[in-house]
Amino acid sequence: MKKVSVQNYSMQSKLELKNGEILISPNIAYETWGNLNADLSNAILITTGLSPSSHAASNEHDSQKGWWEKLIGPNKAIDTNQFFVICANSLGSCFGSTGPSSINPKTNQPYKLLFPKLSIEDIASSLIRLTNHLGIKQLHTIVGPSMGGMTALSIVKQSPEIAKQMILISTSTSSRPFSIALRSLQRKMITSDPAWKNGDYDLADLPLEGMRLARFLGMVTYRSPEEWNQRFGRELIENIATNASLFDNTFQVEDYLHNRSDDFIKNFDPNSYLYLSRAIDLFDVMDESNSLPEEFKQTTLKKIKIIGVNSDYIFPFECQKELNEKFLLSGIESELIKLQSIQGHDSFLVDDLNFGKAIFKFLQ
Repeated sequence: MKKVSVQNYSMQSKLELKNGEILISPNIAYETWGNLNADLSNAILITTGLSPSSHAASNEHDSQKGWWEKLIGPNKAIDTNQFFVICANSLGSCFGSTGPSSINPKTNQPYKLLFPKLSIEDIASSLIRLTNHLGIKQLHTIVGPSMGGMTALSIVKQSPEIAKQMILISTSTSSRPFSIALRSLQRKMITSDPAWKNGDYDLADLPLEGMRLARFLGMVTYRSPEEWNQRFGRELIENIATNASLFDNTFQVEDYLHNRSDDFIKNFDPNSYLYLSRAIDLFDVMDESNSLPEEFKQTTLKKIKIIGVNSDYIFPFECQKELNEKFLLSGIESELIKLQSIQGHDSFLVDDLNFGKAIFKFLQ
């Protein structure tokens, strides 16, 4: 198998954003697995959710397990013996692609809140540029989970001939009020932290408490009550100090959520979180007639698979059902599958057995 590459695509020209602002030579960090075949027809593009990097699976450059480790690789659901797999870090993120923590060429200082207003459409257009850079005229499949599903929809809307197939996972044409309210509260937690300083925080003094609370809330709502019941119940933490405060962690579920939140905030830039979170809320692929735009009727998409779970509060299954109905009305072959999983919105990250089977069956 071809050596895995960890690369950076630096655009040699400007990128015009949806709101008319310009990014000068932005960078997109990406990784690839497998071999691109002679006619360049076996490429799969994976578009990410809000928080992941391009490191979807381990490789010889980085042995750390990727966020989709069990699904990508030789003889796995996304088989790198068969496909050339690309995963890019989203524009606006903080894992190599240009975002608020990147250096602004106009000031030679980090952009911070001088970074332009970001949209899902901007992330999509940067990935179209990446695909062109790699010499790929048409992707075999785009796989888009969560925010990545919105990005995938925008890619096809902007470039109707870019793909033959698409897998949309736990996503929607637009965010529902509940998830908008949730992300609004998460942003408020970050911006209310005195250390945020209107986005002008020092790297040595990050608004960690705001980020910790935002992630804590996310962890609670990305999963489901059924999972918390099964995993933790009312089990207490062992060996609690006798002098512990009344409000210290007492239950195992509290300890787990606090520890996982602490792990996240060590690596993710707060401003990137704010920008990407807002971009999700603002996205709406539907046109004024509440249908898919005309561009989708002109696509080269042959078939689509849409996967959701019964316990997702962020993008509930009704979102995937609506997507399926809209594609069928546009004359595109679309298959809808509802998985029974207790892991909520995060199911696609942890329920590798069910998602792996569904993805493998479609790709084969």
